[in-house]
Amino acid sequence: MSVKKSTAPGFTPISDRIFIHNEEANTPEKDHPTTILIYGWGDGLPKHVAKYADGYRKLFPTARIIMVISSIFAATYQSLEQRTEAMLPIIDLVFPTLDDSSEKVIMHIMSNTGGIFAAATFNAFQRRHGTHNVFPHHLCVSDSTPGSLVFSTEVSRWSRAMTLGTANWFPWPFGVTQRIWWAFLYAMYFLEKAIGREPSGIYSCRVFLDHAMATPRALRLYMYSKQDDLIGWEDLEAQAEIAKSRGYTTVLEMFEDSPHVGHMRMHPNQYWGAIHEWWKASMALEGSAKS
Repeated sequence: MSVKKSTAPGFTPISDRIFIHNEEANTPEKDHPTTILIYGWGDGLPKHVAKYADGYRKLFPTARIIMVISSIFAATYQSLEQRTEAMLPIIDLVFPTLDDSSEKVIMHIMSNTGGIFAAATFNAFQRRHGTHNVFPHHLCVSDSTPGSLVFSTEVSRWSRAMTLGTANWFPWPFGVTQRIWWAFLYAMYFLEKAIGREPSGIYSCRVFLDHAMATPRALRLYMYSKQDDLIGWEDLEAQAEIAKSRGYTTVLEMFEDSPHVGHMRMHPNQYWGAIHEWWKASMALEGSAKS
């Protein structure tokens, strides 16, 4: 796999889709995260996703920040094996050995593509350290994800998301590109049914509700808006409620008038204030669990 030159200042590429900042992290302050994993939205450019790293650097300046970039196309067509293989460098860097209780990890997930590769990270951890071990993290921030898993009602939203990321590639109108991606998604849907492969979006949502894959000790913060035209707020709240019913500590943070993965841009104080508040809460939960 070739390594591309980073287009995000301050980040170094460690694969074609994984970038790192502050690799030789300093000793963190007490109860600060040591590693922050940022899973970008589908087709997000490194220089744009890296703006979230800027916010984290202000909150936690000594933390190592790892950024994962992917296309919606890759999230859709790659097999679980391929997605897992792509996330193994994270495991080898953050958890080269199983017993590393010094790590305090934030997972910051944006849109369904981010969720798909975060779930692949869980699988990669078990590939390295055994299926009875769960990826250790303390706070999971879900920005504009997850949404509905009903293909027939969501295919138009998904094809629109793919079109937004690729419209500049093609000379024809937006609507034509969307119809092409709509046809591609339907083709993938029928292909996966034919070969018995679990769709990546369904896999990621299932994994995040499975205690054997996703630890219930990590607090979950859901960031969303009723104006998101790609992820329905009712669907996100329903998924959060399922997580709560299965023993996950969940917090909902709603934003006014912000678009898909646009909450930080429009409401930075609310956005970073919520993350800081609930990181402290996650550390309190960790302390009570140990006592």
